[in-house]
Amino acid sequence: MTATIVSVYYALTLPVSFDEACTYILFTREGLAETVTNYPAPNNHVFFSILTGISNNLPFGNLLFKIRLTSIVINILTLLALYKFAVTFFSRNFGLLLVGLYSGLFLTVYYSYMARGYGLVTLLFIGCLYYTFKIIDGDENRKNFLFFGLFSVIGLYTIPTFIYPIISLSVYIVFVKRHLFWTQFKVGFGIFLTSILLYAPIIYNCGLNSIISNLYVKPMGFIPTLKSIPVYPLLAIQEITGIHWLIVIAICSLSLYFIWKSKERRAIFFVVVMILTPLILIVIQRVNPYARVFNYCSIVLLLLVLMPYKTTIDKLKLSYMFPLLLVIQCVSLFNFETKILAYEDKDWGLNITSDKIIKKIQGNHHYYTNGNLIFYNLKFDLISNGFTNYKIAEEKGKNVSADTLPYDYSIIGLDFDKTKSKKPLYKTRYYNVYSGN
Repeated sequence: MTATIVSVYYALTLPVSFDEACTYILFTREGLAETVTNYPAPNNHVFFSILTGISNNLPFGNLLFKIRLTSIVINILTLLALYKFAVTFFSRNFGLLLVGLYSGLFLTVYYSYMARGYGLVTLLFIGCLYYTFKIIDGDENRKNFLFFGLFSVIGLYTIPTFIYPIISLSVYIVFVKRHLFWTQFKVGFGIFLTSILLYAPIIYNCGLNSIISNLYVKPMGFIPTLKSIPVYPLLAIQEITGIHWLIVIAICSLSLYFIWKSKERRAIFFVVVMILTPLILIVIQRVNPYARVFNYCSIVLLLLVLMPYKTTIDKLKLSYMFPLLLVIQCVSLFNFETKILAYEDKDWGLNITSDKIIKKIQGNHHYYTNGNLIFYNLKFDLISNGFTNYKIAEEKGKNVSADTLPYDYSIIGLDFDKTKSKKPLYKTRYYNVYSGN
């Protein structure tokens, strides 16, 4: 309940992000046909965009809340699925603590309201994880492989980088159950073929490269990528959890020691495979993806932390558990609240700073902008507030002077501002805003 209230609160109070605005303008608003055939940038988390197309047609709420409602519902389903997973394979107390810890992690809170597909990825990962554990426990019937494949396909159709958890879990299955190699190979081949069919309209329209490469994540070369280990994963862990990596690593190392000491073979295999496989894959790919790609790993980290203490956790009375969970929620919320503004402001202030500008100049005006992608935030705000007679001129990365620009408002990136005479109407760390009057 607390986690849902928090996600609704932030959905209503925090401004639109660049990625949300871009997703809505390019895909959600354009309809199903555009969503499933066009992939000009990784913003199109296809299956998630389809879901926002549905919520966008709801008869209540403002535009931003309607597309964010998809993430709120997904977050509720994720918490329920995680509890179901934990109760099935561990215990009720284990499940309560796992959900309590997971719901307070920084990117968990962030994507619990943000209209992006990363929360959906975690939900689908839990689905794959559930059926992986079913198979590992000896339930090798066709249904479990079928559902593993189904969640994998939907995950890939949401974000192509879902290939990381698919390969990791498949390796784990084969590592523990070597006789399932060919079965898992056939499942993987089926996942591949089905995903290609789903992406066929996009591949035809935009080319295969549009989904297997990311213009914003440049290849680094094999040696530089290898050298980035372990700095890259440590910083990724810090971003995902919102906790300094030294603290996380210290806690995980202690748990890893106890797991190793216990000689629980499957637990050891699970931890080793789920940690090492993504690292091996990024070295092979020669890239350092955005940390959010590995947000699903938060589940793995929490399982690593909690598994050695399962017996102790099971002995805790509910009268102690609920106050503990409440404290966890409060501390987590405070941590998120202290970090969110800086996190949103880091990419040229597109989300927080641009929102402060836009609210002051919105209307049926003629705008000019020359950089830092503020175009989408501006356009989304104008659309959501019902303005229809506006015009936006955009020139990316061009040096300009507001002294000669014939627009009602000019938003110029500081790096490109050559204005001499006019004084800015508003100033921020990233932009100067000039009035045409």
